[in-house]
Amino acid sequence: MTTRALLRPHLRPARHLATAATVLLCWAAAANAADVIRTIDGDRLAVTVTGSSREGLTFEDREGSEQQVSVAEIVDVQFDGEPQELRTARNLLARGRSGDALAELAKIDAGTAGSLTDLMKADQAFVTAASNAESALLDSGNGGRLRDAGREVLAFAKAHPQSFHYYRTLELVGDLLAASGDTAKASEYYVQLAEGPPAMKIRAATARGRMLLTAGDHAGAVAAFEQAEAIDATDPASLEQKRLASLGKARGLGAQGKGAEAIAVVNQLLDGANPEDAELLGPAYNALGDAHRAAGRLQDAALAYLTVDLVYNTNPAAHAEALAKLAAVWDEIGQPERAREARSGLQASYPETSWARAGS
Repeated sequence: MTTRALLRPHLRPARHLATAATVLLCWAAAANAADVIRTIDGDRLAVTVTGSSREGLTFEDREGSEQQVSVAEIVDVQFDGEPQELRTARNLLARGRSGDALAELAKIDAGTAGSLTDLMKADQAFVTAASNAESALLDSGNGGRLRDAGREVLAFAKAHPQSFHYYRTLELVGDLLAASGDTAKASEYYVQLAEGPPAMKIRAATARGRMLLTAGDHAGAVAAFEQAEAIDATDPASLEQKRLASLGKARGLGAQGKGAEAIAVVNQLLDGANPEDAELLGPAYNALGDAHRAAGRLQDAALAYLTVDLVYNTNPAAHAEALAKLAAVWDEIGQPERAREARSGLQASYPETSWARAGS
């Protein structure tokens, strides 16, 4: 495969959110409402957030009547008057930079923290707990850290039972338990996650697939990912989750030695992807590299991992994985100097990850 073919532009069809919230966007903006809810379609709803529940956020339109946006449609929310550090930390967490998010949160002084609204305080608590959880997952060999992060997430859920982050807390606890090896308990949380909207059902099946893949049950993982793909839901949030399920299926197929099938799955996904969606494309090219490697196409595998290293490197988890696998492939190809360079980059940038420890 040529570099040009590998780096070809990817197009994703425009998507539209058919909810009352979108209809009210121009009304709310005209009213100069202070809070901003960003949706999966890229809409920015300038509104006044009035409450939170497990199903989403409520807000007032210009007429003063309350509306709701579903949790499945929410990418993030920014509150008027919140500390810049909280806003920055939230954005860093969304980009996979959990360690940097925690450092940013630490800059919020006690006086500022004490003046936050209840919604802001809840969001600060969630971003803190989720950042610790994501950091622990990057350091997945540290059982104590995984347990501590799980307790913190559960404490948040107990303190804020009606948070719109509720379903995300279920997924995080399940992921932390799965990483610690307690797959039975993790499955219980994924079952609870599946009780949410369709997009959450897909997330639950995908999470279970990831867990099985890590446990070495590749056939079971593929079945779980296919279950996620088959869920009857076509809203934007569900389609986004189905793309992630397809990536998981490709990894499972590759692990079973079905490299050609895995390559076909990833290429189909890449053909419809937004070229600026680094959060999807980083893992996608890693999956493509795995598929090529499983098929014995080491040069193509190296090119896929290099694409993550050079182009889609903003997601730390995906970048660390790419560097680790790139080092291994360079060794297999017979280029030890390039392998050392990849390992050096991994150790320098992501020393606390399990990928770095495994290669040290």
